[in-house]
Amino acid sequence: MIRSLHEADASRHTMAPLWPFGKKKQPHMLDEPEPQPIMYRRNEEASEEVLTDNTHRESADYKAAVSLFGNGDTTVKRAEEQSQFYEGIVDSSSLPVATEEFKWVHHTDGYHYKQFASGTFDSVAHQKSTEGTYTPYQS
Repeated sequence: MIRSLHEADASRHTMAPLWPFGKKKQPHMLDEPEPQPIMYRRNEEASEEVLTDNTHRESADYKAAVSLFGNGDTTVKRAEEQSQFYEGIVDSSSLPVATEEFKWVHHTDGYHYKQFASGTFDSVAHQKSTEGTYTPYQS
């Protein structure tokens, strides 16, 4: 413990402890030439051979990856045509509208609310016009 400024000044001149971790070393660089890009051109015999080669499908790594992403099945199947299962766009106006029975309830706040047969209320407030029609309240 330092008791005076003189002791604090004296302690500043002492040497710092040794760093236990050492210096960072530069990573070793490999003396390899950069790989040349592979160029594929249409209508070349070598390109056709590479593109039609499917021997990679027999490797264990490929089968393991297919099994992982194919839910355990190791065979690859062509995607099915999904349009055969599609019924097309259905016009929403042609669908039967499910209208639930309700009655209008006048609340003390001056607005009218729909009370359904189940006893629940619609959260939208309505205003009653002089003709007896109800319109949703808009602020």
